[in-house]
Amino acid sequence: MTQPLILLVEDDATLGASLSQRLELEGFRVSWARTAGEALASLSRIEPAIILSDIRLPDGDGETVMRRHFDRLGLVPTIFMTAFGDIDQAVRLVREGALDYVTKPFDLDRLVDTLRDLASRSAITGEPHSDPFATSAAMRRIGETLSRAAGIDLPVLLLGETGTGKEVAARHLHRTGPRAALPFVPVNCGALPGELADSMIFGHERGSFTGAVGQHRGFLEETDAGTLFLDEIGDLPLSLQVKLLRVLETREFRRLGGSEMRTFSGRIVCATNRNLEALVADGSFREDLWFRINVISCTLPPLRERADGIPDMLRSFTAAAAMRMGRPAPTIDASAVEAALAHGWPGNIREMINRVDRAVALGNGSTLSERDLFPDGISKPAGSSETGPANGTLSDIREAAERRHIVAALARTGNSPKEAAYLLGVSRTTLWEKMRRYGIEADD
Repeated sequence: MTQPLILLVEDDATLGASLSQRLELEGFRVSWARTAGEALASLSRIEPAIILSDIRLPDGDGETVMRRHFDRLGLVPTIFMTAFGDIDQAVRLVREGALDYVTKPFDLDRLVDTLRDLASRSAITGEPHSDPFATSAAMRRIGETLSRAAGIDLPVLLLGETGTGKEVAARHLHRTGPRAALPFVPVNCGALPGELADSMIFGHERGSFTGAVGQHRGFLEETDAGTLFLDEIGDLPLSLQVKLLRVLETREFRRLGGSEMRTFSGRIVCATNRNLEALVADGSFREDLWFRINVISCTLPPLRERADGIPDMLRSFTAAAAMRMGRPAPTIDASAVEAALAHGWPGNIREMINRVDRAVALGNGSTLSERDLFPDGISKPAGSSETGPANGTLSDIREAAERRHIVAALARTGNSPKEAAYLLGVSRTTLWEKMRRYGIEADD
């Protein structure tokens, strides 16, 4: 059996050497990174079974390392080593996907026992990580577009329904471009408190308003030369739209209450689930700002239009949920796949993750069934019924059902057209022709 690989991220030379030596004596393979930059470089070459990381690092923090790795390959058991003053951050990271944290100085024997327990769980080695842009033909095209745009220093506008993965796309854009080692700063414009939004984005000087007892660096300064991701840009107040437009035009800004002109050298990526053209028409979004941010646009398709990727996503999210809960990943029943293909997914990927988490938590542990995934039944896509599109012809209905059955058969047979053709009772040539017609991709 291959020894499990641990990525150790620790800048303290004495502690790092001690941990590395002890873990190797315990039978682990260890890759030791001293900085966030070294850790990210290592993660581009290796796939550790466990990440053991300090929170504070000379050039960043362990949180950044965790998030970038999760975006690229999905969840990996991550344990943070933290000083007493960072416990609040450590607790928050556990809520957001980290497995656990230990407070320095920690009991090394207990930590080794925890790592051994993790290494023994089948969830660590049982399921390969998934690339969100390799799950379907539509998403592969999106990934290719983003990779090309990553090296072009122009504003990017990401469009799509809520839950389609716009932040994942923005992080992919950042990670695959020349700014990958620089900060990625996500901002939800719809969640900014109205009276503080200006200060949070542009910063403020001491005394600029009641309660401003000191200077504050806003999101623009935090971004530095990295990427500023403005999610829900359609909710940005008009007064701040004017100031953002100036930043895009001149690359300069002032803190609130300040006189010094500051330079912004980062990249701005925006996203929205709203129709900006309609907002421009009714006067709630500036037309000149729309033109500025809509240089390169990319629309993420809803989950119901990525049917060929649904089976793989179910497997990936199920394995990730089981890993977080410390249990083996259940087998996904064919009925669950069929139901997932028929479901409308109004909440898109977020809905799928929530449903899978609940199913894994409350299911019997060995098999994930249709009832586990949809205890209240499935919802059809808007404009469709139990038998197919409400206004479709008989041919439309038959083709939609045929496509669902082909995708489900491929899911059952591990994406093998040869075995799927046998299961469906057709020749392989016939199946290939139908797959080509319906835009379904599979292994040769």
